[in-house]
Amino acid sequence: MPQNWFVFVPELSLLMYLPVAFLVNRYREEKTAMTFFTISKFFLIFALLMTIVFYNQSPLMPWLKNTTYTSLFKVWVYIMSLAWFYLASKWFLNKNRSSYLFYQTGMFMLFLFSLLISARHLLVLSVIMPLLCLGVRRLILSHWDEEKVAGIARLYTFCAGWFCLLLWGGVTLLFRQFKAGDYASLQQLLSESGSTDFQIMLAVSLILAAVLFMMAAAPFHSWFVDAISGCTLPVCGFLTLITPIASLFCLVALIAKAFSGLMPMLHHILLGFAVFSLLIGAFSANGQKDIRRLFAFIGVYNTGFLLFGLVNFSSTSIVSTFSFGFIYILAMLGVYTVFLGLKSKSEYLSDLEKISGLSTIRPYLAAAFLVFMFSLIGMPPLLGFLGRLSIVSILVEEGQWAEFAVLLTSFLFMANAFLNVIRTVYFEPQSNTFDRTDKTVYISLFANLVLVVISIVNPSYVLLGAESFLKGVF
Repeated sequence: MPQNWFVFVPELSLLMYLPVAFLVNRYREEKTAMTFFTISKFFLIFALLMTIVFYNQSPLMPWLKNTTYTSLFKVWVYIMSLAWFYLASKWFLNKNRSSYLFYQTGMFMLFLFSLLISARHLLVLSVIMPLLCLGVRRLILSHWDEEKVAGIARLYTFCAGWFCLLLWGGVTLLFRQFKAGDYASLQQLLSESGSTDFQIMLAVSLILAAVLFMMAAAPFHSWFVDAISGCTLPVCGFLTLITPIASLFCLVALIAKAFSGLMPMLHHILLGFAVFSLLIGAFSANGQKDIRRLFAFIGVYNTGFLLFGLVNFSSTSIVSTFSFGFIYILAMLGVYTVFLGLKSKSEYLSDLEKISGLSTIRPYLAAAFLVFMFSLIGMPPLLGFLGRLSIVSILVEEGQWAEFAVLLTSFLFMANAFLNVIRTVYFEPQSNTFDRTDKTVYISLFANLVLVVISIVNPSYVLLGAESFLKGVF
């Protein structure tokens, strides 16, 4: 038993940040946004190192389990959190706002995400998901103008409440049917019973619906789009960059470890949500005047692409999905870094028309923006092309031409939305003045672009090297 708790060192490190930051906020007079970032940085780095050390040791079996696969996702989440927490601190410094609530809520959610990634029991899932929803609600309300985000918070609370009830209902139905909640037992029992029982199909559908809600898959995406367009930039980045990673893993783990015996049914469910997300994301992105809202729909579109990668659920499709997910998050980090540089008269810009002619006065910023958009759309030779190609090739090999037609149609509409942004940035006259861009933004963009170049020169780091880590999913 002591060894089990010792394996919890990474999670306990994240949790210990909370009282330390509380004491600093309460008793230290001189504190800035960098103060709370610095504290979170040390706890995050320690959690990252301990995750690597304890990658193959599992606490509290069968409730939680650590593998190379779970460790890979945890490390991914921690590194992305470090990067975004650092960039977010610059936003708080520029706006002269307290960052305590953002980092306090963010670190608590990272603690929950870490447990969610290791979860191997439905009870763990049913406890963590509502707590994560409370964390998202708290992030939304962290805006200094609470009246502005009150409507968004109410919508999210209503939707999250319903989906938590759906989750609990699905878990209850499975418990009544099988008297078991751990993934291993459910996988065996569901494989034996098959997918003909209506109660089983309903229970699994309710549980998956709750996870897809967290992923902001269409038609459960309204809360995500409203939050991205109305919340502060640090909150938008956290919800876009961190939440999808853990939610994606949760979905993959549920299918691979618990519901694989129902794959024929799950194939149709995932395909339906993938098609909805692709089409709604691509169609809605066109005509958007708010650039953050536009990229929120791009997030919904790419969620559909991730789900398409899981439709056939094989070792090849898992690797392809992970590769595409890595590229998508890396590109979106670059996009949000560019957002930090879109500032005029101390205000961060979100109106597309106000960044017209950006290339004439901030050419480096505009060029980086172009590279990341091309990566998101999948233009060769960027790695985004290889990530999409690996998923499309699976559909072609399986002869799924209808699905391929949906991908092609959504791609054309999404390309038109990107062309609208490119035309505004490069070919329309300058209509605004821009504040001097923080050096941190340029340094971060340079580091991100270096990773993009490395991935172009040697894509095996992502497309092939990930396979050895992902073997733990099956």
